[in-house]
Amino acid sequence: MAKFNVLDLLLPRETKFYSMLDKQAANLLEAARCLRELVDCLGISDNAVFLKKVVTIKELEKVGDKIERQIIDELDATFITPLDREDIHQIAMGIDQAVYSVYGLARKLELYNIREVPAVLKTFADLIVGISDELVKAIEALPGRKGVQAIIRVMHELEKRGDDTFSQAVAQLFSNDHDPVHIIKFKEVYELAENILDSVDRVGKTIRGVMVKIG
Repeated sequence: MAKFNVLDLLLPRETKFYSMLDKQAANLLEAARCLRELVDCLGISDNAVFLKKVVTIKELEKVGDKIERQIIDELDATFITPLDREDIHQIAMGIDQAVYSVYGLARKLELYNIREVPAVLKTFADLIVGISDELVKAIEALPGRKGVQAIIRVMHELEKRGDDTFSQAVAQLFSNDHDPVHIIKFKEVYELAENILDSVDRVGKTIRGVMVKIG
């Protein structure tokens, strides 16, 4: 049962933070979907299509920065918040870091001129979309608090699948007859993909901690 607080009656808590976090998570999901589309573009000959996706992700990263700044500004200006200030701040920073990492991966694919599409890279892209979609659901469920813990468990399972995918991908890199440059490039790409999953999973763990506090 949620704890009763007399301040809830005397001074309603600001709920606009839920809306801003919703927008932030939706922005991450859009960036993740664009990343998956970018990965699908790697094998095509039209380089302009690939570069357009990179630019789109960069724009989404800017949008994410703007939303995070709005959240921080509102935290400074709001007396009563629906969740602990530190938790809102951690969630906002975590989502922003995830979007930044998505752009970092897209940029690395561009800089390394990677134009082949290993199956494992598509697997990572699908996992990133999946965990981002679950985060959207978790934040949408926060006000009502129903089903949040189950969503967080799904997110963690996706992150663990990412860990397994990374281990298998690195093993394949070193077991096949690849030149050192190829190994270095793709190992870094896979590390970046795994880091995105880790970033989103950390946001999920923060939300899980929030549920423990208010539960």
